Amino acid sequence: MRLSVLAYATIVAGLGVIVAGALTAAHQPLTALALLGAGALAAELLEEPERARVREPIGSGVFRVSSGVDLAAVIVLGPWRGALVAGAAALLARIVRAPWRLAAFQASAYALAALGAGYGFLLGGGKAGHLVLPDDLVALTVLALVYLLISRGLLQVVGGLEVLQADFAAAAAEAGLGALLALAALHHPWNALAIVPVAIAVNRAHARVRRSRQETLHALETFANIVDERHPSTYRHSVRVAAYVDELARALGLPFRDIDRLRWAARLHDLGKVAVDSAVLRKRERLTAHEWGSMRRAPRLSARILRRFELSAAEARAVEYHHERFDGTGYYGLPAEELPLASHFLIVADAFDAMRSDRPYRPGLSLEQALAEIEANIGTQFHPAVAKAFVAVQRGRDPYSTLTAVEQDELRGAAAPHHVPQLPGAGDLRERPELLALGGLVVALAGVGLGQAWLAAAGGTLAAIGLILRGWARYRAGRVRRSVAAVLSGDERGGVFSRLADLLHAVGRADWVALVDWEEDGLGGSLDLSRGEAPSERALMGWLVREAESQEELLSTSAHELGGPDGVYAALPLRRENSALAGFVVLRAPRVLPRHVRAALLGSVESLALVLADQPRAEPAQPSGGLLRRGTDLSLVAAPGLGAAAEAAALALDEEGFSVEVVELNGNREWNEQAVLESVRKTSKVVLVHGEEDDSEAAALAALVADRAFEDLDGPVRRVRADADVTAALRELAGF
Repeated sequence: MRLSVLAYATIVAGLGVIVAGALTAAHQPLTALALLGAGALAAELLEEPERARVREPIGSGVFRVSSGVDLAAVIVLGPWRGALVAGAAALLARIVRAPWRLAAFQASAYALAALGAGYGFLLGGGKAGHLVLPDDLVALTVLALVYLLISRGLLQVVGGLEVLQADFAAAAAEAGLGALLALAALHHPWNALAIVPVAIAVNRAHARVRRSRQETLHALETFANIVDERHPSTYRHSVRVAAYVDELARALGLPFRDIDRLRWAARLHDLGKVAVDSAVLRKRERLTAHEWGSMRRAPRLSARILRRFELSAAEARAVEYHHERFDGTGYYGLPAEELPLASHFLIVADAFDAMRSDRPYRPGLSLEQALAEIEANIGTQFHPAVAKAFVAVQRGRDPYSTLTAVEQDELRGAAAPHHVPQLPGAGDLRERPELLALGGLVVALAGVGLGQAWLAAAGGTLAAIGLILRGWARYRAGRVRRSVAAVLSGDERGGVFSRLADLLHAVGRADWVALVDWEEDGLGGSLDLSRGEAPSERALMGWLVREAESQEELLSTSAHELGGPDGVYAALPLRRENSALAGFVVLRAPRVLPRHVRAALLGSVESLALVLADQPRAEPAQPSGGLLRRGTDLSLVAAPGLGAAAEAAALALDEEGFSVEVVELNGNREWNEQAVLESVRKTSKVVLVHGEEDDSEAAALAALVADRAFEDLDGPVRRVRADADVTAALRELAGF
């Protein structure tokens, strides 16, 4: 790992603090120092190694038992000796399993954080070797914040080139553990070793999480490999694309966190091709419209798969749009401003590997030919800044030498799309009254335990307010639910939707409401009814595809995701009785829907689905005809009333070793089309038996077969008139 100048400065300062702490400790009692040092070393050894360069998409920091021990050491021993415990334990634990420079840097970061936290504790009113609660709560808060900011700042910003992402929940837990351990150690120094079983338990928990994460990623990688291996020309395609993206991101100096996210997005970008027939992937000829449709759905299915896993959910949008173009003429036709910048990394890397690879219909291009092709399509197929940087990297040059200052700033935010702003109203305590009640109860109990009447009274008041708000929300939800039931009492679907839109505007301030009909394959839908200014339908359907299987009862997102008018977008899934997804009620409001409105909609979802969802069509009546016999050599489709003639001909062909499937049509055109399509799926030879006046219908059915089912039939669809010798005609045609 290459360290920056600031990192080396951190090492010098940190090691200096450790040495100074050791000199200070030489003139002080050593019992508490030794026992806290032993506890800190045990906690460090039991922790997962710092994730400096693991190749996994990573989140914010996790709870560290050793940080709690560091804080306890600072409280008990003071700033300098506490820094000695933190730095020495981290150095000894890491020096045996990491390069010395990395070990020294991380140990120095913790030593400096402990020193700063110690002085923060003193400035907050605390006193070394003394802790009284609740008197020292302010000092503890300052202690935790200073330790968090210095340690995370040095490790993430200086050492990892990261954007600082402080995990305040983990910091609060570490401060609580540190306070408890300090109280125990101040009572008796040997109590410091009680941290060892805690560290073991946390280590086991982290190990289980880490193993689960790795197994998930390995499973996704296996799926990616299966897709790559379905055709020789795409073998290891996703591995190469990931390498190109990784190389570009590193050359641009992106934070390690973003490099990992981009790399994994590239590695898993083709997962959706598992649903594409391998014959389509291997086909040398021009793809039919139906085949192109299945190919275009693959990126959306990839995003849908990735969205199901927390580790890869942030990359779903970039993966979904990796076949878009900068000029807006890609698979889904999205303009460049609606695409996450990360997707442009995948677009150029995917296209480059495709150009370089041998395909059945052409040899691969040379390096310079492929790069020249990318340069020729800058601004049309490829994002200008990303494409110029990619070409520079492939030619061994510094990418920033080819970019303007504006383009450089743009690329530094390549992974910004997953930093989604909080939805307006999502953190409103009025929407979570049970948390207010529980929090008030905790405060009241703490007040009783500490003998502080005012604290107990304040907590009791908060708990009472929370219970009142919860009861009020339930009452209002009941009223809205009765209003929804009244809205659904009408018979006409459009009228029901109109009244529902009025109700949602009244109770949730919704300024746009729509009804989405969902396709049976789950990979798209369309706006059926809408009121108000709608967002981009393509972006809306992409979001619904990604989230449809998330198991959330009510989906929510922001305008940041959809690129539409500002507000919070919500979608209520509507399911049929067999649990199949039929559609969504989608709306936009200024804030997250109030709790009582959400509860009312969720309580009425079955009734809404019965009235608004596009119900499955009833099976059409079959007055006559049907599947008369099954076979695989020949599909014989008879016009209404001619099934007997077709069956007689089939029996004659049976004696000659042919296996014939016979279908007699009826007066229902929809059923006829379905019957023909299903029948000819089993064979490449099709014959239509028609009457003297049935030529137009036979021609229509022949066109249906040719256009919608099988362009690779073994010969054209043949037609035989029933007034001729059907058996002789079939015998003549059986070998065509």
